[in-house]
Amino acid sequence: MKKGKSAIVAVLPAYNEQTRIGPVLKKLRDYVDEIVVSDDGSTDETIKVAKECGARVVSSSVNMGVGHATRLGCRHAIDKLGSGVIVLFDADGQHPPEQIPNLIKRIDEGCEFVFTDRFADAKEMPFVKRAGNMWLSFVTSIIAGIGVRDTQSGFKAFKADVYDRLGMVSDGYEICSEFVIRVGRNKVRYCQVPISSRYDEWTRVKGTSVKTGVVIFLRLFRFLF
Repeated sequence: MKKGKSAIVAVLPAYNEQTRIGPVLKKLRDYVDEIVVSDDGSTDETIKVAKECGARVVSSSVNMGVGHATRLGCRHAIDKLGSGVIVLFDADGQHPPEQIPNLIKRIDEGCEFVFTDRFADAKEMPFVKRAGNMWLSFVTSIIAGIGVRDTQSGFKAFKADVYDRLGMVSDGYEICSEFVIRVGRNKVRYCQVPISSRYDEWTRVKGTSVKTGVVIFLRLFRFLF
């Protein structure tokens, strides 16, 4: 198991995922060196399950938003574990962990930040989510000045030393768009990797809705200035 600057650390923002996070963590073990679950004030037993699966856990006492949880988890991976590469991964099982090596390969080839593209295989993505993600990706890419096909995917990987260059501030779902904007404006070397995603009764309704999509869109305007 690698440690320090050579370690690959998975960071999973999580909120009330007690029934789903266990299998995800067990599969992740085969592809990363450490796992950090950043609990966003869950009211169920997400923290207990995460610890039982051997993950390190950081938590907020109240629900602060996925952006806040993401930043908290990244901070722990860098400051406490000294990680070399951070993989952001959803806790709900939407993304197959076996796709992680494809992202790490691109980093080994010189890419600093790897975005993933769910549109390459979006047959199962609900129409409303697909349309909303395409619109937000279009707007985000314009603001960022770079072309990223799927700006809203929560699955991404980057060199840990890039994180502090970005200066992330978002607390909500807009953090996905902020990553793209910060990468573009800081001229970080980026690439995109096509992935497949799994959608079931939970992941079809979980995450960004029309309402949250509108909120993300409105919050993007602060990055114009």
